[in-house]
Amino acid sequence: MMRKVVLVTLVALAGCNSGSQAPAPTPTGTTVAEQTSPPTSAGSVSPSPTAPALTPTPQATQDLAVLENRDCRTVAMAYVEAVARNDFDFAARVWNDPVIDAARLKARFAGYAVPQIEIKKVSQEGAAGSLYCTVTGVLTDTADPNKASRPGEIVLKRVNDVPGATPDQLRWTIRSSTFIEKMERSGKGGAT
Repeated sequence: MMRKVVLVTLVALAGCNSGSQAPAPTPTGTTVAEQTSPPTSAGSVSPSPTAPALTPTPQATQDLAVLENRDCRTVAMAYVEAVARNDFDFAARVWNDPVIDAARLKARFAGYAVPQIEIKKVSQEGAAGSLYCTVTGVLTDTADPNKASRPGEIVLKRVNDVPGATPDQLRWTIRSSTFIEKMERSGKGGAT
């Protein structure tokens, strides 16, 4: 940990002296330069000809704290990212419904090697103590560019800070989706 702090500090200082900005820190505390190439000497980094592309790599496990986020887009993004990496256990947690589990989601997306849902629009509205969020987008298979894309939408809901509401009621959960899964909540268990 101390080495990372020193390395980040040295990279930042080197960036100040060179007239260019230091690489931005990533959520893990490392910089993009640290992730793509090893240090060459006392804190300096240089690009490696074999460095991987700077595309985000899905995490193997999703931080469950994102489910408590009050921003609908953040929760929706966590869901589509989980689907893209075939993490159907986490995706099912966003549904928070005993009928919609990892096995059911995996079966629904079985025809997609790498399902990718591109979010196009997010809209939110309130109604009788609840908030609804509609996320529209397009589903593609990034492993098969010839597969036709499918437009769809995900509807999420949460209670609008009503006194006495439970933590499950206060978090965004998926109510329905019209992408490949075309499912609605059972109304049993989970948040209402």
